[in-house]
Amino acid sequence: RLKTVMIMKLILDNKKKNNCSSALKKIIPEGAVVNSYAFYDGSMEFSLASSRRFVNAVTSSFPVYNFWMCLTHDPERLYEMVSSDQLKFEGEEVFSILQDMWHTHKSPFIKASLFFIMNRCSSNGSISSGEIDYERLTPVAISKLKSFYIPEDFHLSYVNSKLTVSQQINESTPESYNLIPAGDFNYGLFEHGKSVAAEETRINHRELMDLCKTNSKVALVYNYDQRVVSSFKDHRVIL
Repeated sequence: RLKTVMIMKLILDNKKKNNCSSALKKIIPEGAVVNSYAFYDGSMEFSLASSRRFVNAVTSSFPVYNFWMCLTHDPERLYEMVSSDQLKFEGEEVFSILQDMWHTHKSPFIKASLFFIMNRCSSNGSISSGEIDYERLTPVAISKLKSFYIPEDFHLSYVNSKLTVSQQINESTPESYNLIPAGDFNYGLFEHGKSVAAEETRINHRELMDLCKTNSKVALVYNYDQRVVSSFKDHRVIL
């Protein structure tokens, strides 16, 4: 019998709002290998991995990798640190300072705790940006750390940030499916030299457009934008 597993949303991501797991399951068959890039909150990846798809997720952000590894290996310790008074802070000024340096802490578990706390407290679901909103860090949200379930068929890897998503996909096997949660679309006209936050992965949308012209099995997940529909008009577009 199949086990029914409820995957709770642990990390917030207001930049990539589209959880289209049900549509992806119609495209990607059971038993398939799915390579997911720019991994962050895991909503789609965990859903696929809990329904007989083998998900190999990749992130080029070490703080993202660090958080999920700490949660995987010792969720009780992470819960105790987040719920203790040790990492409590007050005021916009302290929050703003932490947004610049949270990822530089040497302790993996303090770094992971700040990742969770600041993600929950940020008004936009980011960590290195957004205004503080304490009401989002509720006891219920914190308690999810103890009960969160990471599916057995899910694996997370960290890769060098110098490798683009396209380069990573070119190294994948032809039989596998490649999933990219791409967020908001842009033509990338002014992206050169622009920095990204420690928890973010740079997405080159022009490269993704070229990637769709190859023989690789690629599924791009965008927030709705008419430019996406027109830019990928020669490909299968599901709204």
